[in-house]
Amino acid sequence: MLAETVQKFLPGCPWYDLHAHYPPNVDWCEEKLCSWILTPFNTWTNLGYILVGLWIWWKMRNSKSRVLRFFGPAVFIVGITSFIYHASLNFYTQVFDFLGMYVFCILLIMFNLSRSKEGITLFGLRLKWPEPPRAFRAFWGWTVALTVLTTVASLIHFPIQLFVFILILAIIATELKQTAPSRKYFWLTVLCFLIAAIFSALDVTRVLCNPQNHYFQGHGIWHMLGGLALFFSFFHYRQFENEIH
Repeated sequence: MLAETVQKFLPGCPWYDLHAHYPPNVDWCEEKLCSWILTPFNTWTNLGYILVGLWIWWKMRNSKSRVLRFFGPAVFIVGITSFIYHASLNFYTQVFDFLGMYVFCILLIMFNLSRSKEGITLFGLRLKWPEPPRAFRAFWGWTVALTVLTTVASLIHFPIQLFVFILILAIIATELKQTAPSRKYFWLTVLCFLIAAIFSALDVTRVLCNPQNHYFQGHGIWHMLGGLALFFSFFHYRQFENEIH
């Protein structure tokens, strides 16, 4: 078994000093091993994001929509940043992981706000994303600003996972404030994320937890279902290819 053939995580192991001095703000169930891949299942399950991202990039590489051309790379970034984080488990790569999540979440919010020429109203506020060429400048500005905010918030022990939860609510709200030919894939995306969130919550609360099992972990299931969710989300947003450039 993997846990029996790899030395336990002790001083002298890869990443040990960084993890000991600059730990992330959450401790997943999977046992850390003395390896360049500290938590195998939680790391390798990010390959789902990476493969989905590469497939979407290949499908959309010639699209006239710059936003949809970036959809695949955004999913790939989610996967590679999460892969690096779970392989190393320290504060710095955790911030890198959040950067990846922000890239994708802000992309969807940009996509939603760009679908309406007049903008949409939420909580009395009129929201409209800037037109090209300012659109991607605003996208990267928000992504970097949120990453900096996350870094600062983590230093004062703020639950930074709340930022991602707020962005997910913003994606859903900006989607439902306008019409769509079909929301079949949108609701499949939401369903996958809900089930994934349950597995992740059971993992972090240790309700579903066997640290020595490197073939099944709740948070790794979050990654696998998350990859499926982003796959479904692509089909939803592809409906608007001719509307968003």
